[in-house]
Amino acid sequence: MKLEKPILQQLQAYWEDKRGDRPYPGREDIDPLELRFIIGHLILVDIEPTPLRFRYRLFGTAIAQRQGFDMTGKYLDQHPWPDLAEMARQTYCEVMATSKPTLIRRHGLVSDGYVDHQSLILPLGHSQVDMIMAGVAFTPAAERHLS
Repeated sequence: MKLEKPILQQLQAYWEDKRGDRPYPGREDIDPLELRFIIGHLILVDIEPTPLRFRYRLFGTAIAQRQGFDMTGKYLDQHPWPDLAEMARQTYCEVMATSKPTLIRRHGLVSDGYVDHQSLILPLGHSQVDMIMAGVAFTPAAERHLS
């Protein structure tokens, strides 16, 4: 799948620059002030290893507005759309296992809502992936289903 959205292309270029010659950058390499271009469409997820849980450190305001809820400070297993939560869990686990960026496209009805977006899921950490950074770019079709 190709990165179609310029905002995601910019996020990937930022991540690549910050990682340098490492597999992925650490959280301390990421400066929120440098991410103003995507901050409303950004997700930061802390990974708690034992038991494995994913906690939203940041859930961008544009995402919260589109979905009708804010997950900041909550765990993925508290997500009101179980089907979307399971898809996210699988994607996060894949990024942890591969230590590589993953691009996903979701569209259609999921649990109680309509989603239509492309997301770039990026690993952060040191000796292992301990955080996920994701950019979410909504497609024009998503706009038609808001109301």
